[in-house]
Amino acid sequence: MGMASEDLLVTLQILPGFFSNCLFLALYDSVVLVKRAVSRLSCSRSAGSGEWRRMLTSAGLRAIWKGFLLDAYKQVKLGLEAPNSKVVKVPDSPRWSSNLSSLTNVPPGAMTADEDECHLLDFVTHLPAFRQLVEDFSDVADFLLVYIDEAHPSDGWVAPSVDSCSFDVPKHQNLEERLGAARKLTEHFSLPPQCQLVADCMDNNANVAYGVSNERVCIVKQRKIAYLGGKGPFFYNLKDVQQWLEQSYGKRLSRMYTEKDKSHISIRK
Repeated sequence: MGMASEDLLVTLQILPGFFSNCLFLALYDSVVLVKRAVSRLSCSRSAGSGEWRRMLTSAGLRAIWKGFLLDAYKQVKLGLEAPNSKVVKVPDSPRWSSNLSSLTNVPPGAMTADEDECHLLDFVTHLPAFRQLVEDFSDVADFLLVYIDEAHPSDGWVAPSVDSCSFDVPKHQNLEERLGAARKLTEHFSLPPQCQLVADCMDNNANVAYGVSNERVCIVKQRKIAYLGGKGPFFYNLKDVQQWLEQSYGKRLSRMYTEKDKSHISIRK
């Protein structure tokens, strides 16, 4: 009875956010539908052409609900010890086999006793912005990019293409497919060498432990969660992560300065 009551309480807590997400998707679909109708009335074939992919679908509802459940039952808690999940290192070689991959842990260095360690774990899709964060703070933090289950697989809940960098990735059926998808994504965006790339195991244990679903950032310091980012995509905020790092380790040089300008500027922590 106690477990049933707890599940009911979690469900009641989830419902407001779930319905707000559904409302957002309904509004999004409505706006797209109106735009297409206006384009056709104005005889603009190019603007009204193309496949219309609705976001508010049965697959979308299931994915949203699953995401809220993952967040509600996540193991990770601010200030507590970071969950030591199993992940798989993504091989660097273009020709690889899944049996050549090795297991590691999240967070990295979890078994060490380094009191000054700082690890930033990113379950991320915004790679260009993440890349800049790695380049700015790799001298004070270890970065680990964790590739998880596809939020919008091409054979499931498909998201509309927003740019030319969109990828068609089907739902991962095995570890080899997941590692291949991770390599394809990061090769396109050229992940910085200072960041290690790993993939969640097929049991999705890291995804479950950290309650990711879409994307999330965690910072581990002295084996404990020092920063816990919000649930993506709406509460995923790399600017907030940057602010935390700047407060802890000092601000970096502004990107507006050229290399020549940097030689005349000093920053103290």
